[in-house]
Amino acid sequence: MSALIRPAAQFANGCRLLPLALAIWMLSACSSLPVAPPATDQPAPIPQPSAAPPSPAVAPMPTPAQLSPAPDFWERFSRGRHWNTCELDAGPQRWISRYASKPERFAATLAPVAPLMEYVLTQAEAQGLPSEVMLLPIVESHYRADARGPAGALGMWQLMPDTGRRFGLVGHGSSDDRLDVHASTTAALRLLKLNADAFSNNPKLMFAAYNAGAYRLRKALAGRDHQSLKSLDGLGLSRTTREYIDKLKALGCLIGEPQRFAMQLPTVNSRDRLIEFHPPYPVDPNALAARAGVPAASLKRWNQRAFARAASDASAPMLLPAAVFEVANSAIAANELPKATPRSPRAAAVATTGSRIHRVASGDSLWTISRRYRVQLADLMRWNGLDKRSVLRIGQTLVLQEKS
Repeated sequence: MSALIRPAAQFANGCRLLPLALAIWMLSACSSLPVAPPATDQPAPIPQPSAAPPSPAVAPMPTPAQLSPAPDFWERFSRGRHWNTCELDAGPQRWISRYASKPERFAATLAPVAPLMEYVLTQAEAQGLPSEVMLLPIVESHYRADARGPAGALGMWQLMPDTGRRFGLVGHGSSDDRLDVHASTTAALRLLKLNADAFSNNPKLMFAAYNAGAYRLRKALAGRDHQSLKSLDGLGLSRTTREYIDKLKALGCLIGEPQRFAMQLPTVNSRDRLIEFHPPYPVDPNALAARAGVPAASLKRWNQRAFARAASDASAPMLLPAAVFEVANSAIAANELPKATPRSPRAAAVATTGSRIHRVASGDSLWTISRRYRVQLADLMRWNGLDKRSVLRIGQTLVLQEKS
């Protein structure tokens, strides 16, 4: 073949191969494209965004201490109320007028007990109970852990002796567990929870049962529907029980809506908040107070059980202000608090009241007891927080000498 014909033939062959090469290139390009998944009834997955290009430097996130503080416990109380609006009918209004006549003075009375109120609110929230539970100790004792009432009621929650024993509170005189804030609060909330379950979680009936007793309330209801009951009128309950509910509503209105009454509620310093201290071994509360540099009396008012038994442990924790709690934990970690030997509840009772106690039997009266032990009737009543109208109960323990 001549030189001229050979290039022409090669050109012709190249032209014939060009479509084949183009087809192969197109197939390889298609193979690199994403393949659509087979049709199913499931929704297509959400495509993930591609990595964004580096952004310019920004200020670091603030630490928790720099963030706005969480709502205080007054706001938590307001949000957790059962009666979340002020009921201004005659009953609560009368008590609102009494409490709010001097709002500054009323708010000032709350300041010393605000840490205790926050502690009770926190415990009530954990039990799923309404915020108004925080108000019960105001009505019962104004949060006095050593309060003594008629017929043997004792402590911040004014628990009766039988009620205390029912929930495992033991001791006599100044070693009585009802005087201990943690122990009595645990018992009172258990009682309230039982009342709530017994009366279809109707808060009005739950609180009424705490005041009047569940048996008496159940008898007064006489089969009425618990959930639909709106009023205690017509049940034959005492005026005291009806006013008990009115006081709770009035206090809930004042503390839940303080701005409505031009009232400034006190604040609780973070270092004053009460925390449960569960030491890994028994700790002498007096040694703890000395290590923290605080008067023992300032801790004893909340922790009567630990002081009566000369030790606190994991089963009987102490309530400590946050500042003291930090010292206690540091002292435990550094092995600076020696292990203590707790006294038994019975030994604690003898240590605080001596052997001169009397257990009430059938037929006893304050007068006959005072004559039997040759003590003045007035002294006997004063030593036991009783008066002439007090009713003695069989099994009740009376102290026969001045408490040390």
